[in-house]
Amino acid sequence: MAYQVLARKYRPQKFGDVVGQRGVTQTLRNALSAGRLAQAFVFAGPRGVGKTTTARILARALNCTSNETPTPDPCGACDACVEIAEGRDIDVLEIDAATHTQVENIREVVIAGLAMAPVRDRYKVFIIDEVHQLSSHSFNALLKSIEEPPPHVIFMMATTQLEKIPDTILSRSQVHELRTIGARQITEQLRSIADAESVRIDDAAIALIARAAEGSMRDAQSAFDQVIAFAGESIDVDDVSAVLGLIGRDPVLDAVTVVADEEPGAVFVLAGRFVEAGYDLRQACRELSRAVRDLLVLSVDPARADDPEIAGEGERDRLLELAGRFSREDLLRAFDLLTRAEADIRSASQPRHHFEMALLRWMHLRKLTPLADLLQGRGAPAPDGGGAERRLAGGRVAGSGSHRPATPPPASPGRAAGSGTTAAETSVQARSDAPRAGADAGAREADADAGAQDDEGAEELRARVRENAAVKAMLEVFPAEITRIEKIS
Repeated sequence: MAYQVLARKYRPQKFGDVVGQRGVTQTLRNALSAGRLAQAFVFAGPRGVGKTTTARILARALNCTSNETPTPDPCGACDACVEIAEGRDIDVLEIDAATHTQVENIREVVIAGLAMAPVRDRYKVFIIDEVHQLSSHSFNALLKSIEEPPPHVIFMMATTQLEKIPDTILSRSQVHELRTIGARQITEQLRSIADAESVRIDDAAIALIARAAEGSMRDAQSAFDQVIAFAGESIDVDDVSAVLGLIGRDPVLDAVTVVADEEPGAVFVLAGRFVEAGYDLRQACRELSRAVRDLLVLSVDPARADDPEIAGEGERDRLLELAGRFSREDLLRAFDLLTRAEADIRSASQPRHHFEMALLRWMHLRKLTPLADLLQGRGAPAPDGGGAERRLAGGRVAGSGSHRPATPPPASPGRAAGSGTTAAETSVQARSDAPRAGADAGAREADADAGAQDDEGAEELRARVRENAAVKAMLEVFPAEITRIEKIS
């Protein structure tokens, strides 16, 4: 007997077998039980979530000969059920809209068949897959048939792009939107298939396949099929990574740990390991973004560590430990940074360089002191222990525009108007376009004692300010020039 791929072998045969779509299947079951059937159905949703499968099950429920009327539980054994499942029932026609886009095809296949009564079944069913690919003329030709079909005809349409179907069609149909399937449900289904196929597979390997499927059961089953072909009946996470090019959770958390440990040299070693293993660095950024999101969830609600979609087997303690090493602001900035890095890598000639720079930027961003903290005196103390006595005047930082010096302080008594500022009156200020924090930041200008410092003393003071950790961090991100030093009383 020819080999049958897992996605076909384990295709649902009853409404109860459809995973993750209870709202749709229960609605259809109730409609069948009550005899309240629409003349046209639209099943919309992402790929691989069960649209066409649900349409076939509904066709079986309508035509099952083990019952005198349509039933929510088709037997699966009668001629109608078997032939519909195999796609060879003469009264259930499946049409691929991608190859029947022209109006002539619709007239020939659909409209011409409406006048003929079913040969054996109760209903003549038209299942139109990827219906959004029909031309506008084809939709117009179909409209009248859907609005007033013969009593023995039911239309079922499946689409991944609901927005492309004309409103005139949707308003005459019962629309059911199928959703992506959760990773936990995909994991359970893959485990059930593995047991049925006598395949031993690690929980971490199944979780990796489930996450990579991104809500598509068919994608998960196809990937599982491919891994079985590679590794046989014993599969671990390394096999999944090797075949599908997916990145396991451990390497991703290793990268997060390198950032948390603030080891710049380790970034280049880690990137080399990723490249050597053949990982797609765009996917690496995507998985890092996912990990950052999980860490942010745990920082907000540590109880979610027991959620298998957040922490897989053996990951709980490590994730909680990492979540405690980052502030929420760090994680929010990291998520934005990694998202941009993924987009940059798409068109980069040197993806590794962009990946390395992204991790280094993340590491560097953690050292920045928020400007509000600096203005409120919570920044890193100056080398002389002055603490909040010296800060950037008015909270000014360098902007992206042209540099403009701030308004100089008023002239001291005894100094001629228009004369240059003396060294004794020099204050710290970064040239920028940022608005002056002014009194709101508590920064007040105060005249220094005239003649207290000479030029050499002013330069020494500027050097000490430049060595302040908070000022250095700010100047690295916002290049600026210190032109004045201001003492805050």
